[in-house]
Amino acid sequence: MQRYSLTPFAEALTAVEEYLEMPYRIRRRPESSSAVRQQLTDEVSSLLARMAFHQAWLQIEATAVAGPYATLVTTARAEAGAQMSLAWQQSPITTDNGMNLGTPYPRDRSNAARATCIEVMRRHL
Repeated sequence: MQRYSLTPFAEALTAVEEYLEMPYRIRRRPESSSAVRQQLTDEVSSLLARMAFHQAWLQIEATAVAGPYATLVTTARAEAGAQMSLAWQQSPITTDNGMNLGTPYPRDRSNAARATCIEVMRRHL
């Protein structure tokens, strides 16, 4: 079995984690201007492209990891995508106290998919 560097796996997981953080970024946006909307949607698009890159790379270089990573991406997109839609419907936060949202967005399915993916990655390091 070929051994892989930790770095590409870590970068692939980081892209998903950053995507899962986007509902918070959207919810905590400072204002509802076209510039802020454009910046946040550009970030989402960039993260989607990075995750697609990592999916393709894993299909080429670590085929056993490709399936679990694809499942993680699909799960994260479903969870965070719905959360982003809800976050966009909320008014921008204008106070320091408002920055503490109180309740985290649920990530149970993404966390389970991440754990499975990490276990497969661990076997390939």
